[in-house]
Amino acid sequence: MNKRDKFFEEFYENKRNDISFITIKKGASINFKDNIFISDKELDIPIRISNLLKDIEKQKETDGISLNNIIDGIIYLFGSDTDFKFSEDYHRILKELKFDITSYIIYCINKFDENENEDGIVYGKALINIEENEKTCFVYACALEKMGLKLYSDDKEELSGYYLQEANKYFEKCLDHNDKFALAHYKLGFYYKRSQQYVKARLIWEKHQKYDDDDLRIDEIRNELIQLQPYVDFENGYNFVLKDQPEKGLDLLLPLTKGFGNWWNLLFFIGLAYRVLGEYDIAETYFENVLKIEKNQKDALNELGLCKLCRGKYVEAAELFSDLLGFDPGNCEVFCNRAVAYMHNNQIDRAKEDIQTALKINPNDSVALSIKEELEKM
Repeated sequence: MNKRDKFFEEFYENKRNDISFITIKKGASINFKDNIFISDKELDIPIRISNLLKDIEKQKETDGISLNNIIDGIIYLFGSDTDFKFSEDYHRILKELKFDITSYIIYCINKFDENENEDGIVYGKALINIEENEKTCFVYACALEKMGLKLYSDDKEELSGYYLQEANKYFEKCLDHNDKFALAHYKLGFYYKRSQQYVKARLIWEKHQKYDDDDLRIDEIRNELIQLQPYVDFENGYNFVLKDQPEKGLDLLLPLTKGFGNWWNLLFFIGLAYRVLGEYDIAETYFENVLKIEKNQKDALNELGLCKLCRGKYVEAAELFSDLLGFDPGNCEVFCNRAVAYMHNNQIDRAKEDIQTALKINPNDSVALSIKEELEKM
């Protein structure tokens, strides 16, 4: 079980703990409008004590447990515990009262304020557990997204990630039920954009343009697609670089420097492309510019060190690798890189020390073992 699944398992377990039960006697009745449910047996009815107490405080006179308290308890149980033994009885109550639980849940979710986000999530999960389709998945996903964005604004990124990833899962489930469901395409595009999956965002938004009939949303996403294009080029460009096609990568990346010259990610991949091409002096310039923007960017420090190494600047390379090890002391690769710099600078003892350290970190590292063999020949 991954961390997110474990988090939600515990989340719903805690919500189940909010529920208490009252027992109604055989023959007891529950009324809703002109409809009545009469219990044919003793039955445990779920309620949330916290909500009951809030309602009692609002009442001028204590009227006791209301239908709202009972419905809220049933929804909470449906959302947090689908296997509860009396679930069928609760469905029967709703049926005999002709209570439209789906519409009521959606009404409540829309009415909840940000202090009730967790209630919205439980209510949304109840919708899913009652009937899963593209619309119920969408409502639940929106409740999760609302919570995730709130946590993100509160700088709780890890928790936010759990909710947003779960929201994405259910937005995608919408499309499993109906691949032309425009609202899911709309939402998923923003999720992929936030996740820096720009190509995926473009693809999903292009589908949105086909399926939505809301002119305002269509115009909004058309503008989003225009603004997204440079980021799509960036993603395609760096993927070319990572796939050892640096020329194709540079064709896409270099034009972006006009508008995104201070974006260190862009400069880094341009530098990487030039390093792959063996144009180390140009690559150095780009990595140095990355470090002007992002002083301790680890990958840029390492790549700059490799460029120095390839140009025979062994002392400078060793210094850069030492700087990197100052705040990343457990990096086997960097110890290997510094060992090579020391080796070429005839500092054999220091090179051997670095390789010993690298092999303590990872005894099976093939690069470290290869360098060790070279050092043993000296």
